[in-house]
Amino acid sequence: MLGALTFPLLAVWAIDAWGPRATGAVLFALGLASFAFPRLEVPGLGRASRALLVALPGLAALTDDARFLRLVPAALEALLAAAFVGSLAGGSSLLERTALVLEPFAPDFIAPYCRKATLAFAALFALQALTLVGLALAAPEPGWATRASLAVWAPTLAATALEFAVRKAWFRHYGEGPVDRLLRRLMPPEHTAQGRRSLEYIRKRRVELGLPPP
Repeated sequence: MLGALTFPLLAVWAIDAWGPRATGAVLFALGLASFAFPRLEVPGLGRASRALLVALPGLAALTDDARFLRLVPAALEALLAAAFVGSLAGGSSLLERTALVLEPFAPDFIAPYCRKATLAFAALFALQALTLVGLALAAPEPGWATRASLAVWAPTLAATALEFAVRKAWFRHYGEGPVDRLLRRLMPPEHTAQGRRSLEYIRKRRVELGLPPP
């Protein structure tokens, strides 16, 4: 995600400074070196994912064609979509595993929501990948980096904000921050079945851990 967000502007700067061939050669060399670090592989995709990202700069170095470099953000988004979809195998999801890292005591009943949210983000990343392919293959224009960055930043931020709002409205689990306190007044957990379920689970866990009730 970080690469998709930052690559367009960095690529334009590098191409203006060194040209497509030299920029492609540098990225190709860095990509080959990355194979020495297995932890850099996209989870669930392995070395095949990195091969695609190495091939595009390599083609730019061979052909001196900047379009191969402009396709890198599209490849990153496509790999993100594939990683999110691949994480659904076995009944879990990438977002559920992330939630359990952030909150080890998260209840099992978050699983269906996490799977749906994971699939929704995968669809978003796939759509962004197609958009970036169109921008990369279109006639070159000075504003490519800005449009490509917006195609990544704007939908991702909007989707993240929407997911946050939907999650809060559905589970109605709130923390101690000012936003959560405001949302709790606007959407009390006691007013919905799912909110009461979340609240009851929290109460039980706090009792088990010897903590005061929420």
